[in-house]
Formats: sequence, structure tokens, C-alpha cells
Amino acid sequence: MQYDVVIIGSGFGGSIAANRLALAGLKVLVLERGPWRDTVPVRSMGIKKRAPLPYGMRFLTHFVRTLHTSRGASSAREAKRGGLLEFLAESKINVFKGIKMLARHRKLGVTLNKSGFFEIFRYPGIDVLAVSGVGGGSHGWAGFLIEPLDKNYWSHRHPRLVPADIEKYYDKIRADMKAVRLTKQHAVPNTIWDQLETVGKRCRPTEEQPYVAYKYPLSESDVGKFEVDENGVERQVCRFDGDFYLGSKGGARASVDFIYLAPVLKKGATIREMCEVEKILPASVQGKTGYAVHYKDLRNKSEEVIRAERIIMAAGTMNTFRLLAVSSRLADGLRPMPQLGQAFGGNGDFVGVWHKGTDQPDIFKTTSAVGQFQVDQQESPFMGMIGYAGVDTLPLPPFVKKIIAKTALVLAMGPDSGRGKAKLVDNFLEIDYQPEQEPIFDTIRAAFNALEEDSGKPVTPIGKPITVHQWGVARLGRDPDHGVVDHNGEVYGNPGLYVTDASALPAAPGVPPVMSIAAWAHHVADRLATNLS
Repeated sequence: MQYDVVIIGSGFGGSIAANRLALAGLKVLVLERGPWRDTVPVRSMGIKKRAPLPYGMRFLTHFVRTLHTSRGASSAREAKRGGLLEFLAESKINVFKGIKMLARHRKLGVTLNKSGFFEIFRYPGIDVLAVSGVGGGSHGWAGFLIEPLDKNYWSHRHPRLVPADIEKYYDKIRADMKAVRLTKQHAVPNTIWDQLETVGKRCRPTEEQPYVAYKYPLSESDVGKFEVDENGVERQVCRFDGDFYLGSKGGARASVDFIYLAPVLKKGATIREMCEVEKILPASVQGKTGYAVHYKDLRNKSEEVIRAERIIMAAGTMNTFRLLAVSSRLADGLRPMPQLGQAFGGNGDFVGVWHKGTDQPDIFKTTSAVGQFQVDQQESPFMGMIGYAGVDTLPLPPFVKKIIAKTALVLAMGPDSGRGKAKLVDNFLEIDYQPEQEPIFDTIRAAFNALEEDSGKPVTPIGKPITVHQWGVARLGRDPDHGVVDHNGEVYGNPGLYVTDASALPAAPGVPPVMSIAAWAHHVADRLATNLS
């Protein structure tokens, strides 16, 4: 079949683009290297081949997809800083001890399960996590929908970019996601108000909580109730037993597989899951300039090629960079992109463990988005508290669960500089990120100290930064010397090639970046649809 557009990746950037283009009457193919996830909404969509979320015993087999490390990952600096793997290994969980042992090898890339949930990138200055599956990062987010911290975020990025052309999508995104503000009136147990009830000097819940893409119960009788939307997709009102960063089993937390892909599956959009793109080459398409996308079907192990005049990159920051870099190094590949990899950031993500010393309020029975709090009423850094709903199902020793029950995760973030760099070394992705050069982390540590002083309970930062909000490397810029894509999301020097994921963001949003990514994807897809219709 001939497709008008091929989209690589199905997270926020890919699914939103697929939805808009298919509704415009275009034939769209989405290539996703991960599987459909086994959730209530996906089952209601009639998807037969599904992979489990990593809850319960599935955690041992489906938590990790691929582990990447670098030549510097076992340096003295890394050992001193610690990181995600070191933190998890301390819990005496055998699977993480094994991963840590593997990671000591230099420049390692090991795929443990092609249907695994997280891809982990481990570098001396930062650990990066990316979700694999149809729906991408929307399966592993907290649900916050917040506009960029800088009110002029989209200004002066490109001479022909009008900020209002992107900002106009904010309301649409909230409506699409059926987002609401968490309030004390919702029947949600153990929220930020409960958690900080005995604190409250410098650290207080924000007066108005952010919009969150959750189907919250309005009363206790609504808990666990099944509802069907206008597209025939079934969702379950939050039960508070499985909406952690490991996915939302009942669909209480919105994900783009059923929000944006379900409405267009029979209206012009085709999804090929478990298909991993290896390279993109310029090619003639029915006598016109286009691209040949080379990919591997991971189920039958066949090598396939699909051609289209227009390609949208939406594979996530790490993999969009890898594909663009690999494809531009080939003799017959993409034209050079001077700024590719020249800006990388983690959005200032930094995680702290608040050792509450008590298992009340119950941090297991709540949602992943417990709520936002502020320190000294400052907007930055963003401070969110995360619940462990579903973590108690994991195969952890009882004493570990007791320890976890007496803690809470504090997810902090703010605008980092984008001074990080990405590059390929012998086809391995390397990230040079220097957290000591990022003032935001000192600000966050001060915020952690404020919570510790207020509560009288220690707050321990988890070693070095851990991010799920990586951005940049193919960012928007005013010309090829200042960016990789233009105001339409089109890659300079490579007409018909677009980027709609976080790799195109021009700067760190400083808050959970989903709103920024989604608005950019709407903008790029809308302009493309208008031009092609």
C-alpha cells in the first residue's frame, strides 16, 4: 500500500500527528518497535496481540527492554555519584543486581526483552529512561498537563513562528485528555494535602493543582467503574491499585494509544507494532523526492522497506537522534544536519526520597500524581509528589515493601541549559551531560532541604539526575546553524522529513513537558495536513 506519511514512533508526538493527518483524509502508517500494552482500553479496541505491563511477577521479565551504557559509565565519577541502577541494586532485587553487573562492561547495549517496558540509558552524568510500546511515554507519565514555565517559551525561536499558533492547542489537549484539576472534593485518597498535612511551613500544596489526565472518581461508588466513550473504548475509573510509572492497567490515566490512535484505526491510520526502524534514506517515490524507511519486523525477523514522500520522526529524543545520526552518516543517507546533537537536556529532572518514617498516609493506595507542592511559594523548581499505586504487587521482599511504604518519591524539575551533547561513537549513543554545570540542581537540593527542615524527616536525592523528560538534540531553530528543524518542524536540508517529539523542543519547559510536546506535534501535523489536503 502507498502511504502519504510514515510516522516513526507512537508516543505523544507520533500519535497526535497520526490522528490529525488521518482525520484530514491522508493514509498514515505508524511504525512502532514496541507492542500494544495489555490494558482495559486496548482490549476493548479488539487488539489481539498484547504485552503485559510490568506489574506483579511480570516485573521480572518485562520491566527492562534494553540497557545501554557508555565507556565512561563505570568511571570513578560514576561510582561516586551513584544512579538509578545503584539505587535499585541496593534493594537486593536480583534482577537489578544482574543488570548492574552487565552494565559494568564498556559501551554495552543489551536487549533483555523486545516486549519490555523501559529502555535504560546509563551515562556518567545522567540516567535516561524511555518507555517502549504503542503509546510510548504516555504509559509512563504521571499525568500532569502544564504549560511551559516561561510564558514566552515559543517566542523568538524562528522568524516565521507565531507563538499563538502553538499555544492555541493547549485547551484542545486538555479537552482531548479529559483532564481535570485534582481537588479535595475528588474521592482520591492520600493526596498531597494528606501527605503534607503535618508539614506546612515552607512546603505547601499549590493552591490550584495542575490539570491531570485522570479519570478520578467523584464519589467512592465510582471507584473501579467501567465507562465507554464515543469511540467504543472502555476505561475504568481509578482504583488506586495500578497507575504508577509502569502503566495504567484500567486506563484511568490517559494514554495516547486510545485517546488519539483508537479514533483513526479504521479511518486512514495503520499501526505496525514490533517494527524497529534501522535507517532512513532519500529515495524516489513515484518519480518524486521522498524517503525509504528500512525496518525490521521483530516478530518474524524479516527486513522490510516502505517508501513515502513524507516521514515524521517521533521515536523519542534518544532514538530520533540515533536514527537521524545513523542515517546522515551513510554515503547515500540524509543530508548533514550541523546542529544535530548540539543541545541535550533532561529538563532538570531530579528525584528525592522523602523518608516519612510512617506508612500513613498510605502511599500505595493513591495515584501516581499525588499532587504538586511549592517551596516558599516559588514557581520553580516544579515539585511533585508521586504515589506508588501498584508497586506493592511487585515481587519484592516484605521488608523492602515495608521500607518503601514509609517513603514518598519527590519528583523535582526545572529548566536546565541544554549544554549537553549527544553523539554516536561506533554506533553507540553517547551523552555528555554535566550536572555540576546546571544551577537548577542546587535549587532543587535547597528545596529538598526545605522539605526536610519542615518535616523533620530526611530527604535523600537519588545520586545523579534520572530523567524521563529528555529533550533537544534536533531542536527548533531559526536556521541550520541554530537548529535542526524549522517553524514547520521540517528538517533543514531534508525536505519532507519532520520531527514532532521532544527532540525538537527548543528549550527545557521546566515543568512536566507533555503539554509542550503535544502542542508542538499538533502544530506540525496541522500545518502539514493543511498543505496536503
